[in-house]
Amino acid sequence: MKRTLLSVAFLVITSHPAFADGSGLLPQKVQDALLKELSGERAHDYVTMISRFERIQASEGWHNAAVYVKTQLEKFGYADARIEGWPSNGETWYYTWQTPIGWRAKNALLWMVQPYEKKLGDYLEIPNSLVKHSGPADVTAELVDVGSGVDSKDYEGKDVRGKIVMAYAYSGNVAREAIKKRGAVGMVTYIPQWDRKDHPDLLQYTAIWPKWTERDSLGFGFNVSKYNAQELLNLLRSGKKVVLKAKVESEFYESQIEMLTATIRGSTYPDQEVLLCGHLDHPQPSANDNASGSAGLLEIARALKALIERGEIEPPKRTIRFLWVSEFFGTVAYLKAHPEFGKKTIAAINCDMIGEDLKKTDSYFYATRTPDSRPSFLNDLIEHFVKLTAALPISELRGSGAPFNYRIVPYTGGSDHYFFNDASVGVPATMLGHPDPYHHTAQDTPDKVDPTELKRVCFIAGGAAWFMVTASDAEAEWLLHEMYRGSLGRFSDDVTNAEIAMRSAGSSEELYTRYKDAVNVVKCAGQRELESIRSASIFAGSSDAKTYIDAIAESFNKLEQMRAQDVKELYTRLCKRRGVAPRQIQLTSEERTAAGIIPVRADSFKAPLGDGYLVQKLGAQLVESVSGLTGNAAWEAVNFVDGKRSLLDIYQAVNAEYPGTSLVKMNNYFKLLEKAQLVSFSNN
Repeated sequence: MKRTLLSVAFLVITSHPAFADGSGLLPQKVQDALLKELSGERAHDYVTMISRFERIQASEGWHNAAVYVKTQLEKFGYADARIEGWPSNGETWYYTWQTPIGWRAKNALLWMVQPYEKKLGDYLEIPNSLVKHSGPADVTAELVDVGSGVDSKDYEGKDVRGKIVMAYAYSGNVAREAIKKRGAVGMVTYIPQWDRKDHPDLLQYTAIWPKWTERDSLGFGFNVSKYNAQELLNLLRSGKKVVLKAKVESEFYESQIEMLTATIRGSTYPDQEVLLCGHLDHPQPSANDNASGSAGLLEIARALKALIERGEIEPPKRTIRFLWVSEFFGTVAYLKAHPEFGKKTIAAINCDMIGEDLKKTDSYFYATRTPDSRPSFLNDLIEHFVKLTAALPISELRGSGAPFNYRIVPYTGGSDHYFFNDASVGVPATMLGHPDPYHHTAQDTPDKVDPTELKRVCFIAGGAAWFMVTASDAEAEWLLHEMYRGSLGRFSDDVTNAEIAMRSAGSSEELYTRYKDAVNVVKCAGQRELESIRSASIFAGSSDAKTYIDAIAESFNKLEQMRAQDVKELYTRLCKRRGVAPRQIQLTSEERTAAGIIPVRADSFKAPLGDGYLVQKLGAQLVESVSGLTGNAAWEAVNFVDGKRSLLDIYQAVNAEYPGTSLVKMNNYFKLLEKAQLVSFSNN
């Protein structure tokens, strides 16, 4: 039965006329045109220009960088390039996200004046030496070591009033504990960076993020490297009195959170859009994070426009939208201002840290998959272009000769694709990027950006976008070929891993639990891949193509049923070996209760839950006293809320994606959301 089903599926795909002519997702003519036109050298020059701006969100520097990009777009012929903005003042809310305050700094200096003179920070030399959102100051004060600076135990026996504290926790948390609460005048912070042991001279980017009402109560802060921190700590621990002199010229103001957008309008389906985005913000220089992504978008925009105007590639049927975002805060404001975004956008590619020199940063390229709650054709499409890129001899004159080292990784957030994948938006989105030991430090400079890597990733993003905006029936069926192969592999991996877990179970009770989990994995993974296959229908214009896609989906559905039977038979065999009777799957009392409760997301709860929102709404004491879901599991739990799924359905879906998820913790988390009036419950 297995061999028959798999053979039929293979024959259905490979024998279809769409696959008989030897063409692929990207015609050779288009591939050659893109590779000839895209320039990693140009993109690197854009990185250098953008990295000269101090691009803190809601700041003049961000705006000036956006004006630079907009000016380039206009030179390329983008008549609709525009900057949009919305109030941002440390008080205004967009859904559950509170906007950053406007802030500018003119100058800042930090000197040690006792026991000897040494300059520790200079904003005009290294902007990251000043904690962003530092208030104005002109003080000379003693330095006190307070450890992390955020725990009450750190202050036992220490009087920090009127002094400068030295701490290793994040600056905003230290400011509220040491300055606002205990009367310190300022802070010197450093990050131990245990995950960056080989780079003790890194100067971290930190910020205070004050509310408007806090702007005069959080003092100032400087960042120092681990080297300089150790020097100061050694002096303090040897009994020396350390005195620092700090002068900061800065001010707060009511500002706007802004976004820059431009489009190549589609000819046939102009209201269907493919989004290419990247965040423009971060402090000067922030070359890889994320001048590289912003520059890559600019180069893709230039190249596609030029190729279309010269007639070397066909005009798009669908619209390509380029979006330079203010990470998180600007994205949520944009989504609120454009409620049609989720309905119009069929997929998004987020370019965040795309230019790393693989040798200098000891790094690799990765593309994230969409979460299980957002199954999509996008995963296999991107993987196809990543593998194609690895097979091509892409290089630039001033680029590195490093081979293309890549990964396709499970969903992770941390950038703006996190917003688009949210259920309230509903746009499948991937992130293209690199891990980098220098990110969020003053050492993230243009010399660590590689023109060759920039061209590679621009080809991946630009090629995939071009496919999506020009695809029709034949292309949809070609994509289906890639998708079915990918679905078979992912589904097989998930089920096989669940079966291996069953075989390695200790007690009979553990075997039963793992059997129960395996049955759930078959159901959830099968549904994920089934919906993924069906998502290719977005490109099918004819009923024939849609019928064909449905037939392939049905063949996969039969495979799911077969594997469910395999799992049941394996459980029976394993029970027989142990001399125990197989058990029928039954719900626990907690699961039966969860099956009767359906969470409903509040109409006002759009976009992902803002960081710290529950604490502001309910109080830190209540939130910290509840052991609830965190991280991706918490976000996915909310993502599966559709007004139809029960708490049990949601738990099973999340547990299949993140094994070991606790039903108790999930219940606790949803109760917190209910208290915050973000969800309500109805009976099933």
